[in-house]
Amino acid sequence: IAVLPFVNMSADKEQEYFADGISEELLNALVRVDGLGVASRTSSFAYKGSKLGASAIAQELKVGHILEGSVRKSGNRVRITAQLIDAKQDRHLWSETYDRELTDIFAIQDEIASAIVAALRGTIGTAKADTAVSVRADTENLQAYEIYLKARELFIARKDLPESVRLFERV
Repeated sequence: IAVLPFVNMSADKEQEYFADGISEELLNALVRVDGLGVASRTSSFAYKGSKLGASAIAQELKVGHILEGSVRKSGNRVRITAQLIDAKQDRHLWSETYDRELTDIFAIQDEIASAIVAALRGTIGTAKADTAVSVRADTENLQAYEIYLKARELFIARKDLPESVRLFERV
């Protein structure tokens, strides 16, 4: 499976880091599932903003499934839409929308990752039936988590490294 960067559909385009963070956290959760091969972040994120279809991306990444989605954040609410695509057939296997208060983003990530694993069970024989997915929350402070995501985004892009360091220190 390849986890493509989720599209930021928030009115505030500065929330791009939040959408990317959701995608990366889902990728990290799926990596821990026995028997599930996950394309690297570097490879998957190279398709950010790409006009290529799911089948073409999957063929290039040598995966059978694509996870894509969108994030819309407004105030203390978030709407995450995730879609699991069977790339060979170019068909949706699963799609869900999560509307939540931003009180526990990690619980939302758990819920999405678990639903993906459940959807994949019928299509790959290696995901164990009792596989549970959980995201370890290193903080209960949502503001600290958002600052961390912004700092990480700046660091990965190698943009404004002094600001990235300042934000990391603040976290």
